[in-house]
Amino acid sequence: MMREVAPQKAKKSRLHRITIGDVIIYVVVSILGFSMLYPFVNLIFQSVSPNWVITEANGMLLWPKEVTFANYQYVFHYPNVWNSYKNTIFVTVMGTSLSLVLTTMGGYALSKRDLPGRFAMTMLILITMWVSGGLIPGYLNLRRLGFLNTLWVMIIPDTISTGNLLLMRNFFLGMSEELKESAYIDGASETVVLLKIVLPLSTPIIATMALFYGVSNWNEYTTPLLYNSDDKLHTIQVVLQKMYNNSVQKIQNMDDLTSTTSSIATEAVRSATVVFATVPIIMVYPFLQKYFAKGVMVGSLKG
Repeated sequence: MMREVAPQKAKKSRLHRITIGDVIIYVVVSILGFSMLYPFVNLIFQSVSPNWVITEANGMLLWPKEVTFANYQYVFHYPNVWNSYKNTIFVTVMGTSLSLVLTTMGGYALSKRDLPGRFAMTMLILITMWVSGGLIPGYLNLRRLGFLNTLWVMIIPDTISTGNLLLMRNFFLGMSEELKESAYIDGASETVVLLKIVLPLSTPIIATMALFYGVSNWNEYTTPLLYNSDDKLHTIQVVLQKMYNNSVQKIQNMDDLTSTTSSIATEAVRSATVVFATVPIIMVYPFLQKYFAKGVMVGSLKG
């Protein structure tokens, strides 16, 4: 008995032994990880650094030699920044929620193999990926509908993405038909099947769609510029662009930051605005990341 245990222990010790190949893999992965993480870390370091630190390091900081929050003070005191932030949050939450509901309903309907005209409807939806109505007809249409100078112009026209709708449809097509049929036999309606059976099994694709729609809505820039002339209806991305263009002049004219003007750099202000605008959406990603790859692969391969 002792003779059998000893070889097993020796075998386990050999399996847990670190080889040269393991060391090489760890080193390569560490270098790749650092190269991907460093740009964002450098961005944060620049956002809390004064002008002379960034100039001396040529924009490549391994750590902040001197910390200043004057850059963030400038961002926080910029005109309309908090109102635009509120607009962006509203557009992101409302737009993503509405898009998820309609994309799920549309994808489920198109996944029904016995739906009359299913192929024709799918082809008509697919055509919209390559053909659009044009900018001027779209503007005139939105004006007649009363969407100009409203937050809804950033939500309603782009509620459903054709690519996301087809991904959702393909995901539903890959589900077991026997599971749905057993529910039909028990007297369940389409609504019950969708809410009680399909949706609980669709967490990966729903999380993926939420990430796609959320990032798209959060980064909304062109639409408010084209259709909203009122600055109070602009998103954070539009305000940040104005901040980029006017950072030097605005810094020099701000009375409450006169004592810290010399410590503020244009690049530092830009870094602070990027951090200010991207941190919220980055914080959401870790909660959806585990579903992201699975949702995209299953939705794109099945069907």
